[in-house]
Parts: sequence; C-alpha cells; structure tokens
Amino acid sequence: MRSVLVITLVMLCSNVIAMGQRVMDVPTERPSMIVERAPGPLTIDGQVDAAWKKADPVEFVFPWNDVAAEGAQSTKARVLWDDANLYLLYECVDPYLDSEVLDHDGPVYNEDAVEIFATPNPDNVTAYFGYEMNIHGTFLDYMAFKGGTDRTKSIHFEWEAEGIQIATTHDGTLNDHSDTDRGWILEMAIPFENFRHLGGTLPPKEGDVWRWNLNRTKGYDGQFSIWSDTGTDQANFHISDRFGYATFTTNVAD
Repeated sequence: MRSVLVITLVMLCSNVIAMGQRVMDVPTERPSMIVERAPGPLTIDGQVDAAWKKADPVEFVFPWNDVAAEGAQSTKARVLWDDANLYLLYECVDPYLDSEVLDHDGPVYNEDAVEIFATPNPDNVTAYFGYEMNIHGTFLDYMAFKGGTDRTKSIHFEWEAEGIQIATTHDGTLNDHSDTDRGWILEMAIPFENFRHLGGTLPPKEGDVWRWNLNRTKGYDGQFSIWSDTGTDQANFHISDRFGYATFTTNVAD
C-alpha cells in the first residue's frame, strides 16, 4: 500500500502541473505571519469561536488560475499555539463541496482539501512534514525529503503522526453539484511532539521561526490556491525554498 501511495503522489504532482498555468507575477519576497498563543483552551469542533476570532487570518492567492475565481473559492487560515499543540483553522468558500475519501492516507488531494507543509528548522527546508485534509477530516500525513527548488523527490509515508485532532463543518450539500454550496471549515490540533524529527525547539520559544506553506486543492471545477506563492509556471506546492516565515510569539491573541 505504501509503495502505491508514493506512486500516486508522483502522479498527483504531474496532474497538478497540468491543471494550472501562471496568471500573476512571481513575488520577490516570501510572506510572513506572527503566530500568537491561544487565549485559552481550544475545543476542536470545526467552529470559528471567540478564540479564533482573535487570531489574525492570512489569505490565499491564486497564482495559476483565473483571478475571477478568487472570491468564489477564497480561503482564510488562522494559526495559534500553546505548550502542547499547533492549532490551525481553515475557512474555505466553496460552491461545489466535493469529498469522498474516508481512508487514512487516502488521495484526499484529488478533491477539496487543505494542507500544511512545515518544518521547525528554518535552516534546512529540504525536509518537511506534510498534512493534507479533506472535508470529512480524513488526512494524509508524511515526511518529505530532498525538496527545495524542485518538487519533492522522496515521500516517506511510513511515518505516522500521533494525537492529531481534526473537526470539520460544511454549509451545503456534499457531493451534489447540481446546486451551489457555501463552504466548509476545518479545525486541527497537531501535538508539537510530531515535529521532533527535523530539529528546532519544541514547544517554540519567543521569536522562533518556522518555515511552512498553507495550500488548498480543489477537486470539482476547482482552482489551486496557496499562502506563499511557489513561483512555478504551473501549479506545484512542493517547492520548499518558497515556504513563508512563521514567527512564534508568547503574546496571547486578543
């Protein structure tokens, strides 16, 4: 099964490249964000509660697609942390909710899904962790190596994350594309212990910088979007030297 998944991901990279074409200039700078501490305990329930509203969102861009689709398929992400976990919230506008994969490590990237590719070691972005999640909360996790200026050349699916919490909610009719839906939300907690293999200080300290990217795939009539533009002519998320900068602060989101 693992070898099949490796082949599948390689095929995915080829498909992504075929499905998008650059429509905007490549930015000269990588984006950055400040990651504040959670104002209190977070309940992972797929809701934008009061704590999340205190966290500043970042918005995704559409480097390879018709920019007219931005409003119809926009994505906002928020990130918080505490001593135990990294927390993420994705708010996805989506007129055609599409999600069928239910098996862990299944091909969620072929449908509506959000992703985080991250490393706590900003001095070596050629290795990073990948998490990809669909509307059902099904997720694919792996460690990637030999990244950088080219697409990932080595994916290790044998690695499995532990203690992941995911909850989703959606507004619309899942997998019925005869109508127009409104969107979905995914909330996630990743225990910091899962990031221990690539270096860095866990949990982070004031001023620690991680490199990561936040992505969104789209299965039905979709557009690819991303937080930090990878600079490729055709859609490709696995360009780790183009990941953005996330600086952790002990300041509490308010």
